[in-house]
Amino acid sequence: MCVSLKTIKLEYILNFASALLTFFGGALSFYFYGVYSNFFSYNQKIVPVFFHLSSTECTSIIDSSYGRIVGVSNVFVGFIYLFIHTLILIATGYNFLPQFIPFLLSIFSLTVGVYLIYGLIKLKIKCRICISVHIINFLVFFMQIPLFIK
Repeated sequence: MCVSLKTIKLEYILNFASALLTFFGGALSFYFYGVYSNFFSYNQKIVPVFFHLSSTECTSIIDSSYGRIVGVSNVFVGFIYLFIHTLILIATGYNFLPQFIPFLLSIFSLTVGVYLIYGLIKLKIKCRICISVHIINFLVFFMQIPLFIK
């Protein structure tokens, strides 16, 4: 089997683009957790105003039944998960790990994400960070499909 330079370049680009997206999602989750935990205020200059958590509506989801996994907030688990996913995508981009690992992680993200989106809808919460992170997870999944199928 002959692998072309184009294929290698596409794998590299898609894995690193996915890594950038998951890193951004992890950073948003870290910011969300930091504001919720009162580690820092919501009006951080490094965070775009679009994502500022100026109301308690967003953070109220953490205190709901949809906001915790075995007593730990989803946001805390989420930012750790997304940073690990970022490292795995980078390692995969350098061919240190097989491509199926980030693909399986993306399937896991989608599965959990569907449940969490359902929670947002049921509780009628419009959280820009939550929605953005779910969109990022969907994008990463779709970017991983051509790499897994090849």
